[in-house]
Amino acid sequence: MTAAAIVCASVDRIAGGQPAYSHEVMSLGANSAMPDLNDSQDVTVTVLEGLGSLVVGDRTVTLTPGVFVFVPAGISRAIKVETTLNLLMICCDSDPDTNESAWLMNFQL
Repeated sequence: MTAAAIVCASVDRIAGGQPAYSHEVMSLGANSAMPDLNDSQDVTVTVLEGLGSLVVGDRTVTLTPGVFVFVPAGISRAIKVETTLNLLMICCDSDPDTNESAWLMNFQL
């Protein structure tokens, strides 16, 4: 499988010469994958539309509209897409003094 990503919007915020965070709205094509997402930053994923799965370390999270996932830096992550998947992804530098773990919330849309 290959990734079929269309970035609809992307913004970077700069703080002290370093990017504090970036966010992008993405549309990933059906039956595609992003097998090796960058794990150097904290990331939140909010599912706007579609179906897929997010592999976080050794756990798989089903992605459906309303799912919100936080994954701290240093934890591997990959996306597998079933139907066209529209996501809001926010990446930010992690705080090395915070011991964070991944978590999931599911909102009814």
